[in-house]
Amino acid sequence: MSIAEHTDTEGRRLVLHGVPWSQYETLLDLFKDRSLRLTYDRGMLELMTPLPIHERYKSLFTRMIETIADELEVDYFALGSTTFASQALEQGLEPDACFLIASASRVDDWREYDPATDPPPDLAVEIDVTSDSRKRLGIYAALKVPEVWRFDGSSIVVYILRDELYSTSKQSPSFPIVPTEQLAAFVRDYRSGTDRAWIKEFRRWVREIVAPGKEG
Repeated sequence: MSIAEHTDTEGRRLVLHGVPWSQYETLLDLFKDRSLRLTYDRGMLELMTPLPIHERYKSLFTRMIETIADELEVDYFALGSTTFASQALEQGLEPDACFLIASASRVDDWREYDPATDPPPDLAVEIDVTSDSRKRLGIYAALKVPEVWRFDGSSIVVYILRDELYSTSKQSPSFPIVPTEQLAAFVRDYRSGTDRAWIKEFRRWVREIVAPGKEG
C-alpha cells in the first residue's frame, strides 16, 4: 500500500509500506545524487523532497554549530546528510545535518569514514518547519545517536539518549555552555541582511557571551 501526500507547506511526501530492505538499498543508490530524503523503518519507506525554507534553516544551523565549535576550540567533523542505515535493524535515515564531536578523535581519516562501522554522529539536527521528525527518534535511538536537536521554526528541543530512549534536556551535552534558546532566536529573528552579516554577528555573540563561560 502507498500513500502520497502533497501540501503547499510540506512539499511532496510519499509513504510506502511493505518495502523490502533490498528495495530501500536500491533507492538509496538510485537517488544518491538527488536532494531526496529517505526514511526507512522496518518496511515503511518515506520519501520527501525538502522545500527551500527547509534547506535555508539547515544551512544556518550547520554554520552556527561549526562556528560554535571553532570559537570554543571543540574538534568536530561535519557529516551533512550522510545516510545511516542498519540492515540488522531494518532502519535507516539521513539527518538534516550531523556531526562527530566527542567521537571525532576516533576517526583517523575522514575520507575513509564508514557509517556502517565507525561511530554514529554525536549530534544530529532535524529541521521541522515542513514536517515532524519526532517519528524518526526511534530510528535515531536504534542507531545510538546520543543527541538530537529539533528546530520547529521557533524553538529548539534537545533530546538526549538515555537507556535507549530520548528525553528532553535544557542543556546540550555537546555544547553545555551554549544557551540553545538563544540559538533559536538567532535563526528565528533573521529576516534581513545577508548570511555574511548574520554569521559575523553570531560569531561576535559566541566570542563575547558564550566563550568566556568556557573558562568558568
